[in-house]
Amino acid sequence: MGISTDTTSVDQMSKSIDGKSDTPQVLDVADFFERVVAGYNEGHDDDLDAADDLARSVIPAGTGAYRDFSYIAPEIPVFKHESCVGCMTCVTECPDTAILAKVIEDENLEKGLQEIENPAEASFMEAQFATTKKFYDAPQKKGDAPGKFGIFVDPTKCKGCAECVEACEDLGYNALEMIVKEDNTVPIYQKSIDFFRS
Repeated sequence: MGISTDTTSVDQMSKSIDGKSDTPQVLDVADFFERVVAGYNEGHDDDLDAADDLARSVIPAGTGAYRDFSYIAPEIPVFKHESCVGCMTCVTECPDTAILAKVIEDENLEKGLQEIENPAEASFMEAQFATTKKFYDAPQKKGDAPGKFGIFVDPTKCKGCAECVEACEDLGYNALEMIVKEDNTVPIYQKSIDFFRS
């Protein structure tokens, strides 16, 4: 099989149910998601049979979107907003797009925080935002609306590699630090990523 610039649909990649497809059989995408991805997510990856597809590293594109690292990685970065300058190096250095950033005006942030019933959760969400020169002070000086800069870590995507922490440390900001996950870590991080997306 050579390299091609032709696009291939998922249907062409999958085996046909009736076995009568004229399309070359490369990979059963549905089986991959149902058996392999589910096996990893449920912690049964050691029980998976060796398969020709996996042995040849034939894995459908985008399957990483369904991989959940929430309870696999032992550590996760915590954001220290008082040290952040809003450079976004952590966002660009993350190999898994697990760190996301957002700038939001005070009024909209306050409105979102008021919708959170639990005071501890609201406090955690507020601590995900920094007042930076770049996004707050500079626009305010120009007469534009200032914005708080937020960093959010998606626990389903973070594998605990600490590349974001190292990148931030290398610049001397130290706005991220790895912490060991505790029972309440993943749930509050998941709520924070949901808050980011709202």
